[in-house]
Amino acid sequence: MRASPPTVSPTVNAPCIVVVCPSSDSRVPLPERAINAVTAHGVSADRLVPRFLTRSRWSRQLIGHRYGRAAGGPLRLLNVDAMRAAAAAAAGRQWLLWQQVVAGTKPADPFWAYVERHHADPDRHPLRRMQAEYLAQPRILAMTAYNALPGKPCPLPTAALEELQNGYLTYVNLASLAAVPADGLITADGAHLSSASQRLADRLAYLDAANAHLADLTGDTVLLAVATQR
Repeated sequence: MRASPPTVSPTVNAPCIVVVCPSSDSRVPLPERAINAVTAHGVSADRLVPRFLTRSRWSRQLIGHRYGRAAGGPLRLLNVDAMRAAAAAAAGRQWLLWQQVVAGTKPADPFWAYVERHHADPDRHPLRRMQAEYLAQPRILAMTAYNALPGKPCPLPTAALEELQNGYLTYVNLASLAAVPADGLITADGAHLSSASQRLADRLAYLDAANAHLADLTGDTVLLAVATQR
C-alpha cells in the first residue's frame, strides 16, 4: 500500500482492530454484542475480521471460521501462541528489510514529535508544515520510496518508525505482544484498554496491561476481533 501523508491518528493506512471480550448477555448474538461494545465507546465499528489462528479445523463455537482463521471464539480454541510466534517471525523479516532500505540515513523523528510541536505552538508550527517536514526526513523518504515499489515483499510502516529505530528485539517483541490484543481491548465488563498516545512507551504500557488481562482469562472466554473506522 502506498504511503500517504500522516495524520494525527495513532496509525496510518490500516484499519484499527479492537479485540472484544463480549458480555454474557446470551439474548444478543455474539457479533452484535462485540460491535455494541465498541460503539459504546464512541468508536465506529465496521465488521468482524478473521484475525485469530485456530486450534480446531471446524467448530460451531468459532465465528467466521475459514482456512484456519476465525473472527473469534472461545480462547481455548484460538491458537494465540501460534499467532504470537508468526507475528514475531514476520516482524523479524520486516526489520531486517527495513535496515537495508534505510542504510546510510540518519535516525528520524517520529510523527508524534511534530504533532507535539504543532500543539505547543500552532501558529509557529502549522500542521501542514509539520507533515511536510516529517515526510522530508531522509529516512522517511527512503521508506516511502520503497513502499511505492510494485511487487515489494512487504510494506514498511512509517507509523512504526520509533519501534523500528529501537532495534530488532524491540520490534519483534512488540509484534508478539500486539498479535492478540491488536490496537485495543474491551473487557467483558466494558473497560477499554488502548494506548494513550503514539509514543512507544505508551504503546508498550497498553500491550503490557492487555496481555496481563488476557493471561487471566479462562479458556471459555470468547474473544472477537472488530475492525473500526477512523
